Amino acid sequence: MDGSEGHANAGTRRAFLGWAGATATVGLAGCITAIEDRIDADSEGAQQIQRGLEAAGIEPPVETTIYANAENSERVRWTQLVQHALNETGLFDVGFESLEWSQYEQLCFNMAENEENALVSLDVSGGWDPHSYVEPLFHSANHAPAGLNFNHFAADGVDELIEDGLAEDDPDRRREIYAELQRELVEHVPVSPIRFGESVTVYRQDSIDDWRQYPLPGSEYESVYAPYAGVSTDADGGELVGDAVAVVSNTDPINMHDTTSNMATGLLYEGLLAVDFDGTPQPQLAADWTQLEETTYRFDLREDVNFHNGETLTAEHVRFSLDRYEGTPRENDVFEWYDHTEIVDETTLEIHLTEPYGPFETSVGLPIVPLAADEDDGVDLSATPVGTGPYEFADRSDGEYWDLERFDDHWFDGDDDVPAEAPIETVRMRIIDEPASRQAALETGEIDLATGVPTESVGGFVDDDSFAVERTVAGQFDFLIYPRYLEPFDRTEVRRGIDRLLPRTRILEDVYDGYGSVAYTTVPPLLEAFADPDLEDEIVAEYFE
Repeated sequence: MDGSEGHANAGTRRAFLGWAGATATVGLAGCITAIEDRIDADSEGAQQIQRGLEAAGIEPPVETTIYANAENSERVRWTQLVQHALNETGLFDVGFESLEWSQYEQLCFNMAENEENALVSLDVSGGWDPHSYVEPLFHSANHAPAGLNFNHFAADGVDELIEDGLAEDDPDRRREIYAELQRELVEHVPVSPIRFGESVTVYRQDSIDDWRQYPLPGSEYESVYAPYAGVSTDADGGELVGDAVAVVSNTDPINMHDTTSNMATGLLYEGLLAVDFDGTPQPQLAADWTQLEETTYRFDLREDVNFHNGETLTAEHVRFSLDRYEGTPRENDVFEWYDHTEIVDETTLEIHLTEPYGPFETSVGLPIVPLAADEDDGVDLSATPVGTGPYEFADRSDGEYWDLERFDDHWFDGDDDVPAEAPIETVRMRIIDEPASRQAALETGEIDLATGVPTESVGGFVDDDSFAVERTVAGQFDFLIYPRYLEPFDRTEVRRGIDRLLPRTRILEDVYDGYGSVAYTTVPPLLEAFADPDLEDEIVAEYFE
């Protein structure tokens, strides 16, 4: 999830919450577009809620609080729209509170344990496989605070389908499993999806050439130099100044949860494989790979690959990088499929899985780090990230900027599409957490590129020939999470009634200016093979009409 103005990456739990800012409690007045028509108290949604309250022996209005993180203005606005819609039924008395990111993080991870009477607005960013959107949020083994199942949802049928989807490698059967899983989640309503997002980057035409938008939040700067995908970018004077919408909180892969930190380190770290802009796994640090058996993959590493600290890549680095996830906050990124690594020789290794794992090739691109990260006096990756990527860490000032410089000893030799040396020599990400300030910095030329322009402002840039706008459907969706451990939210009928009343279309139009699409399910349209429009039509007809 993400508390920035944007939002996790390929990988089960790759960056997905984001936040920052000052604690504030705000009212409804003056913050959202007025809703002229009251919610019909006799609507099917309101009636479902009423039946649930009667079964629980609870007299309305139900008091609760809905939360958003303060620095994400769009999330604050849609959260207030939800607050208003619920209060208009007369069945709820919902307060609103916004928190700065660290407090919001604590609320999310500890809400079930503390039995917080809280509705929480979030977004989740996943990868190129549906498991990355459903497994972290809904499998019972991922209960917070160790995992991202924040309200401790548990259903045997859901767990079984998630596990079946992970173990299955037949594409047709996987589509069937994830279709059934989406129906199950709509039936249980552990959360309510609101909107599928878009990734949008706005840049100055006179400063940047050949920018291509990567669809996954947390990978916004991938276009700078991605030889595995045949993509690179040039910038005026060899310098690129862009934005980051929140502070870079932790840069050690085993501890990273937010998209800003992933974005800041995306050009520093590399994995065995990388997924290109169209969702196809490509060799990165691996020159080639082969599936030997159902649970065994062999990787042949590139030779003469150097880390930023001077170490030379070997098979031992890969084993070390995977093994170190054990017992960490990101353990499931690896240990839901990983058994062990067998080293064949210095540049050859075999990764053994605990069981067949369908999305392995889109999940194995985890950052490979130097062995010095294991030494007491070695590299502290949370302070100084070190990888094999085309850029290395240069400097930072918390709350102000994050600097990278070209790594001149990068392994890539060039080809017909991408030069051997990255055209951009330095990258500065200026940390600008206010949307209006980001927009102003872009308009005045203080920055060349913005990844966090408010959606309502994008249209103006589209109409201005001085700027270019790159947009693509994103691997992300916004959602509302219920305190299902408390009455009356423990009742499916209450949650389903709320689900029916959520002002999804108004949120899409009024808050996001039509960017993105209304969401009723948990797999974004980016994953075309799994996001069947007919399935969504069936679900809408059964549960929302």
